[in-house]
Amino acid sequence: MTSAPGWRYPVPYYRLYFLDRRGRFGRVEGFAAQDDAIAIRQAEGHGETVKELWCGGRRVKQWSGGEKAA
Repeated sequence: MTSAPGWRYPVPYYRLYFLDRRGRFGRVEGFAAQDDAIAIRQAEGHGETVKELWCGGRRVKQWSGGEKAA
């Protein structure tokens, strides 16, 4: 875990991976969020594309192209 700017206590660090047409990881963006639900909402703001959200070694959510998370 890491402390995000302005946070007093450590919060989980997430990585959002964008996959290419062959299913390989391309671009990645990292960010801190209080919990999975908040991280998922942040990830959804990155458009409707094939992507995976990870926290450490745990895959939190996977989106296929055009799919909206529940």
